Amino acid sequence: MKQTYEAGMHIRYGGNGICLIERVEEIAYPGAQPFRMCYILRPIRSSGMEISVPLDNETLCAKMQPLRTPEEIDNMLNEAAHDEEMAWIEDRKQRGAEYRKILAAGDAQALLRLIHCILRQQNKLKAMGKRLSAMDDNTRKDAARMLDEEFGFSLGMTPEQASAYICEKLNIG
Repeated sequence: MKQTYEAGMHIRYGGNGICLIERVEEIAYPGAQPFRMCYILRPIRSSGMEISVPLDNETLCAKMQPLRTPEEIDNMLNEAAHDEEMAWIEDRKQRGAEYRKILAAGDAQALLRLIHCILRQQNKLKAMGKRLSAMDDNTRKDAARMLDEEFGFSLGMTPEQASAYICEKLNIG
């Protein structure tokens, strides 16, 4: 069954993070159908941006997900410690492509695995007196920001408080 949403609801929308569904309206679209019913989304971290998602586009609508409950977040964090680890990709270009795919999807479990993978590599490099590349470090920061924003919103915390909460649950510093 296809999930339906209403104006005024907050949802997750792929790599855009949390969005407010401002309205559902018919808008002009180029192509065979001159007008289509669309969800009009406004990302909370980019209030000047507006995203239109046609109701008849299953691929785009599938990127819209309900926010997780605090119980779902706690379960996810508890399971993350036992989750299958993401393997480090040696080839920089392949690694970058995989990072972009994970960030664009915005799936919290994949983001947690990505952060763990990068932190493991960071610790490995640190032991050899080396540092992560800027790409790897920026990806880790972007993934953490997405999780902090989503979890904080659902848990009624600031992103900074959510970051501390996640680190405490996962026993990472």
